[in-house]
Amino acid sequence: MVLVESSDGLVLLTRSQLTERVRRNLAGLDLVEGLLSGRRREAAQEDAA
Repeated sequence: MVLVESSDGLVLLTRSQLTERVRRNLAGLDLVEGLLSGRRREAAQEDAA
């Protein structure tokens, strides 16, 4: 069992429920591209300085 604080309040979940909840919340997100674009932006700012 895992206790999670969320916008719904405190939620008690099994590991499988937690896994499904995380997958559902991350669906459609491209995390790698988000990280890379942020790093590229930082690098451009460093190069300009």
